[in-house]
Amino acid sequence: MVRGSLFGFWLLCLVTLSAAVHAQHMSGTVFDDQDNTPLQSAVILNKRTGNSALSDQKGMFRLHVKYGDTLTVTLVSYESVTFTVKETKQEFVRNIYLSPEANMLETFEVSPLTAYQRDSLARRNLYNAPLSREWVSGGRAVFSPMTALAQQFSRKAKQRRRFQLNYNDWENQKFIESRYTPELVAAVVPLRGDTLIAFINNYPIAADFARAATDLELKMWIRYNYLEWEKNPKVIKLDDFKTQEK
Repeated sequence: MVRGSLFGFWLLCLVTLSAAVHAQHMSGTVFDDQDNTPLQSAVILNKRTGNSALSDQKGMFRLHVKYGDTLTVTLVSYESVTFTVKETKQEFVRNIYLSPEANMLETFEVSPLTAYQRDSLARRNLYNAPLSREWVSGGRAVFSPMTALAQQFSRKAKQRRRFQLNYNDWENQKFIESRYTPELVAAVVPLRGDTLIAFINNYPIAADFARAATDLELKMWIRYNYLEWEKNPKVIKLDDFKTQEK
């Protein structure tokens, strides 16, 4: 009886911990904390995954999260909010209240979403089902051994995992291309045509830097690498190569 009770206790612990590491979805409504008006176009960002949701006309949103994730909520003319997911339920509701900025003007212009943000949200909505399925590995496999083992023998699960990894790479590359553009480089340094493209290819930027850098920092980075480009005779410059061919 004692051995059976201990087994039941550990099984209950494993089930509880397993539920905490499985996929979760948070939904809710974003409100103005002054008059409880629902707020549209608030961006709810999961800082661990880089995925985000946009509140609709009724202020409602839904986002894939996991226990321990850090979320930030931003909206033009409102103070941003950052909090950590503490719920362990697979589906839970959390309403968010934003405070107007203290120095907010009576009239202001709302900046529209960038082309990248619109496309990214559309892609996320399109592929939400496969992206929401967690791949259990590392420490999480200890609490969900059967799920981790099943994944290793499931062709569908492996294909879904490859898609998730590729998707993250695509999103990072799309974001980089939205900031590190030929137009920006041409505005900073005297490069044009194929030589400009060769410069971009020879000096790629990391996704983390692209997301964190200000416009000024990005321009300074371009200028710095342009000086290196000018000093380095080993760099492949397409225009020079074409001249040699002629």
